[in-house]
Amino acid sequence: MQTETGGESPRGKEWLIVGRAGKPHGVHGSLLVEIVTDFPERMVAGIEVGVGTEDEVQQFVRIHEVRYHRGRWLLDFEGLRQREDVDAWRGRFLYLPEQSMEELPEGFFYEHHLVGLECQSLAGESLGTVTGLEEGPGQQRLVVRRGKREFLVPWVPQIVIKIDLENGTVLLDPPGGLLDDDAELA
Repeated sequence: MQTETGGESPRGKEWLIVGRAGKPHGVHGSLLVEIVTDFPERMVAGIEVGVGTEDEVQQFVRIHEVRYHRGRWLLDFEGLRQREDVDAWRGRFLYLPEQSMEELPEGFFYEHHLVGLECQSLAGESLGTVTGLEEGPGQQRLVVRRGKREFLVPWVPQIVIKIDLENGTVLLDPPGGLLDDDAELA
């Protein structure tokens, strides 16, 4: 499931954070970038990326070359050939345009599409509203608000049965105790 966060760009597209800039590498303007996307293969030579803060894209640059170095991207940019050119980007975020839902693999969703969906049981009972996603060990979890409480729902096919973006619902089959208000902590 895609969990990138995004913001509207001046170019009219939704742009999503896919990486966080680290330190320059070498003397020719290469930049180490921590990968924070489920689809790192989208970062290819010739593609335009946004660079900015967590809240907005501030400038656009074109990728000249993509390499991998110790689990991170090692990127070179068109027109930027000095270490100083990219050093100011340290800690900034790299963005790519959002893929259409048709382009995503089956079962993948963007977090901002899930937030606000109404969770329902198999019997049609309202179970709460999705307020976010949380990365957990080995799996992601839906954060579901029910009344004043939030519950973490493991994102597994036995529990998260169906996402229906068109109708704004998530069909859940939670095991007993997962969404109980009176559940006790062990």
